[in-house]
Amino acid sequence: MELRHLRYFVAVAEEGSVTLAAERRLHTAQPSLSRQIRDLEMEVGAQLLVRSVRGIELTAAGRAFLDHARLALAQVEAAGDAARRASRPAKATFVMGFLTGTEMDWFPEAVRLLHDELPSIEVILVSQTSPELASALLRSKVDVAFLRPEPE
Repeated sequence: MELRHLRYFVAVAEEGSVTLAAERRLHTAQPSLSRQIRDLEMEVGAQLLVRSVRGIELTAAGRAFLDHARLALAQVEAAGDAARRASRPAKATFVMGFLTGTEMDWFPEAVRLLHDELPSIEVILVSQTSPELASALLRSKVDVAFLRPEPE
């Protein structure tokens, strides 16, 4: 059994028609799709569809097979997603907290230099008050914070 058989069967079941599934979803010829469904039924050893002039109806075996076919296709998609995520590891981040004050004179240049030296690290900027930045620093929400003493 091949994945395409599962995709074909799910499309036919969801469209309710071999012809509609062939035209709308699978972009293939109806006779070829019918043959693939018959091959699948032979391999499974059970009739999965009952064909009529109004379309198709799933047999009990077809309903049971449909649930598992959908699950298998979802698992295959999840496996592909996992592989793609693993091949592109998350970029390291460096979170810098700052105030909107005098550091605005030198801060952009500091960020540019940091990016030039460490291009693989994403620099995230956070602007908050000194007490908020101190709290964020203690909770490891920022990696570095530029603070000034609060008036008493």
